[in-house]
Amino acid sequence: MACYEMCGSFAVFKPCERTQQQLDEAISLKLIPPNCGWERVVDTKGNGTNLWNRTPLLSAADIAAFTKQAAGLRGVKQLRWAAEHMTGQTASPFEVQTSMLVSLPRNEGGMGINIANNVRIPLSDAARSLYDKTCCYADILIESATNSMGVILECQGRSAHGGEAASLSDAERTTALTSMGYDVIQITYEQIKDTKSFNNIAELIHKKAGLPYIPKTDQERTAAETLRRELLVNWDELFTVKPAG
Repeated sequence: MACYEMCGSFAVFKPCERTQQQLDEAISLKLIPPNCGWERVVDTKGNGTNLWNRTPLLSAADIAAFTKQAAGLRGVKQLRWAAEHMTGQTASPFEVQTSMLVSLPRNEGGMGINIANNVRIPLSDAARSLYDKTCCYADILIESATNSMGVILECQGRSAHGGEAASLSDAERTTALTSMGYDVIQITYEQIKDTKSFNNIAELIHKKAGLPYIPKTDQERTAAETLRRELLVNWDELFTVKPAG
């Protein structure tokens, strides 16, 4: 989760009241640009959230190079494993959580499906007539064993998407991708957090991608439960140092 955030185009930060006042004052006095290299994501009501967009701090290659230099140090093996199991650049905690649930090996609690994140999809002339863009970026793309161009998982967050205009844009985008032969599955955090709902989504993903759906063994179910407990948490507090109890 830490690797994904460092290599992703997002950060989660909740400024304290004093910090927020200083930030607002500095922006109002034009001492710093409004976004300072970070752009705050707003919710459906236009209020600032704790999610920020920013350029990635590192790449997976940077982490891999570090693990070679730091070979033998405590935790390096775990760091190398984490970097090797990243699937691409993500833009939110929700995308990270979904990516890990889908892509991690079954014995680690995931579905064991190969995916790619933030994939650029050039739109055909016909698709551009439906959605006035030259390309789209898929949150999560899964290669299909059927005649489909692929299965796209769209992580519908309450922060990044909101309002009638955004909903209309999402619908036009989905229609354009569907016209090109992609299967688009829109999912919400509530759907992946609920175990029964997520299992139904898992079956749907396998079906759309033409992959055999094999129920998890008892050992794999235990691993999945452990992964979900560690993964589906409040990201705001993920790296917060708590006082000693």
